[in-house]
Amino acid sequence: MSIRWVALLVEGQTEEAFANTVLAPTAESQGVSLTPMVVKTSATPTGSHKGGGGWQGYDRMLRNLLRQPHWRRVGLMIDYYGYPPGAPGQNGRRSDANDRHQLTEALTSHYVDPAAADRFCPLIIKHEFESLVLAAIDGGAGDEIIPSQALRSLRAAIKLAGTPEDVNNGAATSPSKRLKRAFPRYSKTVDGITLIQQVGLTAILERCPVFSAWWRELLA
Repeated sequence: MSIRWVALLVEGQTEEAFANTVLAPTAESQGVSLTPMVVKTSATPTGSHKGGGGWQGYDRMLRNLLRQPHWRRVGLMIDYYGYPPGAPGQNGRRSDANDRHQLTEALTSHYVDPAAADRFCPLIIKHEFESLVLAAIDGGAGDEIIPSQALRSLRAAIKLAGTPEDVNNGAATSPSKRLKRAFPRYSKTVDGITLIQQVGLTAILERCPVFSAWWRELLA
C-alpha cells in the first residue's frame, strides 16, 4: 500500500504537538504520513511569526499547500472561538455554534479544488481545542493532575451538555475558561496534551462526533 501524504495547518504550538504526538502515530498505522504546520502570521527581516493572527497567513499557506499535488489531503484545524477576522464567511455577527457549519461551508467553497473537490478538509473545532481536553477528562484522565472536586465539576458539566463538544456556548464559560477555574495552573501546551495522551485518541473520537467525522475524512 502506497503512503498517502496529508498536510495539516494548525494555529499554534499546542495543536502542532497534539498532531505530532497523538494524531500522527494513528495516521501512520493507516498508511498516512501526517505533517502538521503552524500558520505563519507575518514575516520580518528577523524571521517569521507563527500562530494565531488574522486570516491572511492562513490563506497564503492554504493556497500554497493546495498547489502542491503530492498532498492527498490538505487539512485545517482551527478553533471556533477566536475565529480569525477576514476568514471566508466571517462577518463578525456570529451568535451561536450553529454558525460553525456555515463557516465550514464557506471555507470549503472558497478553497475548492476543481481536480479533487474533497481534497481540502477544514475543521472548525467545536468550540476550541480544550473541548478535546474535556473529552479526555470525561474518559478518565486527570486524577493525578486536577483536584478531585474540580474533576467532578467538569465531568458534571460534560454530562449536562451531552458531549464535550457541546459544553457551553459562550466565551465566559468556554472549555478553556472552565479548565482555568477548575485548575488555575492549567497549561494548554503541557497539561492539555498530557491529559489527552492519558486516554489516547480512541477515547477522544468516541466522545467528539464532529472531530471524529473530520478525522475519518482526513484519512480517507
